[in-house]
Amino acid sequence: MFVFGHLGITLGLFKLLEHKLPVLKGRIDYAAVLLGSMLPDLIDKPIGRVIFSGTIDNGRIFAHTLLFFIVLCAVSFYLWKRKNDIRPMFLSAASFCHLIQDNMWEVPATLFWPLMGWQFPSNPGPYDGILDYFQTLFTYAYTPALDYVFISEATGFIILLFLSVRYLRQKYLSYIISGAVKP
Repeated sequence: MFVFGHLGITLGLFKLLEHKLPVLKGRIDYAAVLLGSMLPDLIDKPIGRVIFSGTIDNGRIFAHTLLFFIVLCAVSFYLWKRKNDIRPMFLSAASFCHLIQDNMWEVPATLFWPLMGWQFPSNPGPYDGILDYFQTLFTYAYTPALDYVFISEATGFIILLFLSVRYLRQKYLSYIISGAVKP
């Protein structure tokens, strides 16, 4: 679960889409985007790494499949048609971004589950419990190195920092313009 990479890169992508496609201006639900960017890990890590750590022992299972994405899209489409609610569409799209960022094409047995069999690949780690798992995860993600994980996390962090500063600056300027705060 690489928080900054998934949140920052996905949020940055949707901000860029909103900027480049005027039809999306003001229509993107960023709460749904943020939730969707982490949804596969929020579902799969507890199930595969905690609840079934002795059997499945993999943090990329059901929610890291195309089947999960297709079901999410079907539900989103239904809600959009039935209730004119587009927010679940952003949740689905952000969830798909998560699969891309996790390079799921490198694990076709998971990505195309159950078409390639009912078993998920076992991905056991040298973990002595859940705390050791998170310690190993954070050490791997935040130790400076020129690898995909560190670069993704650093990029996501920079994007989140940039968007936060931009948001706070806009809020501050709007307060100055309204006369609520003197410069």
